[in-house]
Amino acid sequence: MSGKKAGGSRRSAKMIPLLIVIEIAKRLGFGKSIVGLAMKRLRSASNKEKAFAGYTPTEHDVFVTTFGKSGTNWMMQISQQISYRGAAEFDHIHALAAWPDSPGVGPIPLSDTSPIDMSPTGLRIIKTHNETEFVPYNEKATYLTILRDPKEVLVSSYYFLGGALGLLSHITIDDWYELAIAPGSLMEAWAVHAASFWAWRDRSNVLVLNFGDVKNEPRKSIEQVVAKMGVELTGAQLAEVIRRASFEYMSAHESQFAPPQALFGDKSKPTLMVRRGASGKSDELLSQTQQAEVDRLCQAELKKIGSDFPYSTEFKVVEASSPSRDRRPSSGP
Repeated sequence: MSGKKAGGSRRSAKMIPLLIVIEIAKRLGFGKSIVGLAMKRLRSASNKEKAFAGYTPTEHDVFVTTFGKSGTNWMMQISQQISYRGAAEFDHIHALAAWPDSPGVGPIPLSDTSPIDMSPTGLRIIKTHNETEFVPYNEKATYLTILRDPKEVLVSSYYFLGGALGLLSHITIDDWYELAIAPGSLMEAWAVHAASFWAWRDRSNVLVLNFGDVKNEPRKSIEQVVAKMGVELTGAQLAEVIRRASFEYMSAHESQFAPPQALFGDKSKPTLMVRRGASGKSDELLSQTQQAEVDRLCQAELKKIGSDFPYSTEFKVVEASSPSRDRRPSSGP
């Protein structure tokens, strides 16, 4: 069964003026400032509040509630394939999966219930990057999230947002790092999001997974999602879900998950949604000192907000080194 047509290079007409402004600004040398403004816009509380305004979840809803660059499309593909018993076909996953807090137009609207009617199990996928404060809760709905090491999130988001805005040649990893660790910015937002869903972990309709565990034991993780969604699969159907959720399959079908491309970007180097899918590789761009500072900052923020999330158990904590011995990786893409 196929969803509505949706191309891999989708771009909202509403976003084109913004992209033109970004292009002008970056050519004037304001790449770092533009990225900082874009990050604030994406995290706007008013936008988060509007996303699900007036919506009450039902037993048909499966929320994929990951923080950005934390395996979102991976979990969407897993849950979408489970809901279709391994046979979901679509030109783009957002033709079936709603994304109410999307910064632009493109994903199917939350008000369109056709995915429920088309789904063999009567389940539909809803994507959101919002923390629990801005996600409507109903014990009849299902909530799935993946928590990823924030050091990896920082690196992955550099490639993604920098590429999507056409800014990789205008902002260095050091620029991005400084923006990400600034008060109220990306890393603090990660801690708030992680803490909020960790607090939900014992609810019977909520599943919280570790990115590294999903990567290392995909079958076990997928079986946990199947159980949480309450879907019965045959052995052959489960095997097909696992195959379609593999890095190899998703890389080969990149256009089905691809983000909008930069308006004036290098068309020969498109921004990839499925870039590496690796765990424990934050040192590809971040120095040891930078990694250690991310760990320190995130743990401090979790403590500040009173979360009992076991950071040092879930992720490998990096110890700071002396500046003279700090290894500097390449800062290029």
